[in-house]
Amino acid sequence: MKYTTTPDDITRVLFQPKTLIRLFAAWLFVVVIGSGIAISVTNMRMLSDAEVETILSENERLAEAANVAYQHNTQEQLYTTDSIPVFPDRLMIPSIGTDLPISNPQTRDIAALDEALKTAAVRYPDSATLGQRGGNVLLFGHSSRLPVVRNQLYKAFNDIETLTNGDVIYVQSGSETYTYEVTNVYQASANDDKIALAVDGHRLTLLTCDSFGAKTDRWVVEAEFIGKTSTTAYSR
Repeated sequence: MKYTTTPDDITRVLFQPKTLIRLFAAWLFVVVIGSGIAISVTNMRMLSDAEVETILSENERLAEAANVAYQHNTQEQLYTTDSIPVFPDRLMIPSIGTDLPISNPQTRDIAALDEALKTAAVRYPDSATLGQRGGNVLLFGHSSRLPVVRNQLYKAFNDIETLTNGDVIYVQSGSETYTYEVTNVYQASANDDKIALAVDGHRLTLLTCDSFGAKTDRWVVEAEFIGKTSTTAYSR
């Protein structure tokens, strides 16, 4: 006699207590294992801040904080020509009464660079030096609209946003004065295009900031090199 399985037989088997327990255990196993795999994959894709800092080079972290285009060439690698790098030591903008010392720190530590801004305008470590063809001399300076500040360097780059095309900027290095003419003034945010370090010609860029790590709106002034003299072009 041939035995035929009916729907009632299947129902009775499925709803037996032992069968239900086995099915529940199998479902729980699948859920636990599946969740574990999903969490593992997610953790692999979402790195912690510490892990990101470990992966990124010091140059890359600084470039990201300063909103500057990262380039693999360090400043030392850029000095492969026969010329000796000329570091800026003073910035003068007659039209807004700016006269500031310039610091050229050799560190790329963000906290150290931010500390240097309290005593001078700061040249971005991987930016060009004076007269370097195809390079951008990038200078940072604080700006503040507070009526009174204890340290006047917090107002170092106040009013650079009022500069207009054609205004002249002088940068000194020892007895040599490099003259630049303003060609562009604009406001930049963290979402804007990165500031390029490699450019055509000889460029000077001024950038205000709250700190090297702050993602706040900033004013940017671009100026192109127009000449060099061996005497002070602007008397302080």
